Amino acid sequence: MRHTLIEVLVLIAIVVAYGYYQIGYAISIDDYISDEIWYVSSARNYLNKVFNVYPRATSLGYRVTLELIVIGKSDYVSVAQKMSEEIERLGGRVIKSSEYYGSGDNPLYAICADVPEESLRLLVSHQYVKGYGVGYCYPNAGNILNYMNLEHPPLGKYLVALAMVACGDRPPCWRLPSIISGAGILVAQYILLRAILGGFWGRVLSLVVPVVTILDRTFRSMTLVAMLDAPLALFTFLAFFFSTRGKVFKSSAFLSLAFTTKFSGAFPVPALYSDYSRKKPPALAILLLVYVPLAVFIVLSVPLIAFRGGFLQWWSEAVEGAVRWHIVTKTEPGKGPPIASPWDWLLGVNSFILHYKYETGVGFIADLVASGNPVLYVATAILSIYVIPHVKKLPDEGRLWAYTWITWLMYVFLWFIGNKSQYSFYMIQITPLLYATLGTLAYYLSDVNNVVNLSRAWLEVFKNLVKYLRGEARLRLKIEVETTSSEAKSSP
Repeated sequence: MRHTLIEVLVLIAIVVAYGYYQIGYAISIDDYISDEIWYVSSARNYLNKVFNVYPRATSLGYRVTLELIVIGKSDYVSVAQKMSEEIERLGGRVIKSSEYYGSGDNPLYAICADVPEESLRLLVSHQYVKGYGVGYCYPNAGNILNYMNLEHPPLGKYLVALAMVACGDRPPCWRLPSIISGAGILVAQYILLRAILGGFWGRVLSLVVPVVTILDRTFRSMTLVAMLDAPLALFTFLAFFFSTRGKVFKSSAFLSLAFTTKFSGAFPVPALYSDYSRKKPPALAILLLVYVPLAVFIVLSVPLIAFRGGFLQWWSEAVEGAVRWHIVTKTEPGKGPPIASPWDWLLGVNSFILHYKYETGVGFIADLVASGNPVLYVATAILSIYVIPHVKKLPDEGRLWAYTWITWLMYVFLWFIGNKSQYSFYMIQITPLLYATLGTLAYYLSDVNNVVNLSRAWLEVFKNLVKYLRGEARLRLKIEVETTSSEAKSSP
C-alpha cells in the first residue's frame, strides 16, 4: 500500500511537471503555430457557421475578421483604410489590417478589429464586406473564413471549438485539448505497464516510460499545438488499453473516437481484430471494429451534413473526397515542409519544424520540432525484431508489440499506395505505444535466461534457413479450422 501511494505521488509529480511546462509554453506563443491556422480556423468556422456560436476573444464586444470586396492589392489598401475609419467611428479598434493581410501567393484581403456588440451587425453588412468570422483574428490565407477541413473527420475540431467556448478564443485555450491528451497518455502508460509487468521492475518501468515519453520532442511539440494528432494518439492508446483489459466495447468506443478525429485512427484495426476475435465471435468483432466507428463518425458529423445540404453532398466531400485526398501525394518534394517516410520518423530524418523563436545574439531557432528520439526509436525497432521468435512469450503475449508495429506498417502501406505527403509529426500516434513497447522489451530482456533462449531460437532459425537454401528442407503453410468447445458438444 505504501509503495502504491509513492508511485501515485511520483506519477502526479510527473504529470504536473509536464502540464506546467506545456501550459507555460502555450501561453508564451500568442499566435498560430504551424498548421493551427487550418484546424483552429475550421473549428471557429464550425462555431460561427454550423452552430451560430461566436466565441469571445476580447472584453470589448466581439473580435471580428472582415473579408473585404476589393480588386487587387492597391484597391485593398484603400478599402482597408476606409473600413478602419468606419470601425473607429463605431467605437471599435483595428487589430490587424493591410500590414498583416493581403500579401503572399494566396492572400486574405481582410481587416481584424475589436468592435462593440451593437456595432457588429452594421459592420458585417457593410457594402465593402464580403464575409466575416467572429473570434481571434484569422490568419492570412485566402478563403480561410469558409474553410471547414472536411478532408479530416470533425471530432478534433469539436474539441478545439469546445475549448474556445469554455476558455476563450485565444491561443492558450486552443491548445488545452492537446495538453490534456498528453497528460492522459502519461497516466494510461503507467496504468497499462503496471498491469502488464508487475513486480518491482514493473513498478519502476511504469514510471520511467512516461518520463522518457515527456523527453521526446515529437511528444512535447505535438501535445502543445492545437492540431488533431494529440487527441488521436490518446484515443489510439486507450483503444488498446481497454482491449488488454478485456473491455472490448470500451475499446471500440475509443477506436471510434480515434477514427472520428483522423482517419488514421483506423490503422490499429488489424491488430485489434486478433484481440477482439479471441473474446467475441468474429461477426461481433467486425461490428465493433468497422460498423461502430463508421456509425460514430456519421452521428458526430450530423451538424456538418445539415450544413453542407444533405448526406450525399457531405459524403462526396468528407468521405469520397477525403479518401482521394489521403491516398495521393499532395505536395511535391521541395515545395513545402520536408516530406518524411515512416522509416524516416524512426531515424529522425526530415523532421517537421512547427515553430521558430528568436534568441537575442543567436537569431531564429527551431523550438518546436517533431524529431522524436531516433536512438530509442531504432533501439526499439531492433529489439522488436530480436524478440520475434518469442514474441508470444512477452508479458502481454506480444499484443502491444503487434499493436504498435501494425499501426506503423499501415503508414508504410499508405506510402506505397501513393501518399508520399507524410510528415514526421504523424509519429505521435505511435510514439506513446513505442515507448510502452520498449518498456515491455526491457522487462523481458532483463532476464538472462530469456536472452539465452532467444539466441538459441535465432540459431535454430538460421539453421533451418540454411537447410532450406540447400534444398534439405521445404516450407509448408498449414491452415486449421478448430471448432469451439460448445460447437463440439452440440455435434451429433
